[in-house]
Amino acid sequence: MNVMSVYENRSDTAVISITQKFQTSYTPKHADGEYPDDLDGPIKTLTQDAGIAPYGTRTLNWQVCAPELAFKQNPVPPDGTDSFMSEIGAQPRATAWDWAQ
Repeated sequence: MNVMSVYENRSDTAVISITQKFQTSYTPKHADGEYPDDLDGPIKTLTQDAGIAPYGTRTLNWQVCAPELAFKQNPVPPDGTDSFMSEIGAQPRATAWDWAQ
């Protein structure tokens, strides 16, 4: 899952890095014509060097991967769409900032 997030530094201190947690979600295996609710998967913690200036903004792209959910997915449909990418989502959760000294 590719996630694009925009971060705004409202401080007079620069940010060195950002640690972001993502809650993964997936659609469990089901028969044709059934539409089960998404289930929560594992939480992934990722860190990037951000380099956000004081009072600045920065857009970061995250690649959230949850391979431990792959066996719970439906098989790849006949049209070739990869169910791993199409059926696993990610929602941002806790964020931690590493400030410059």
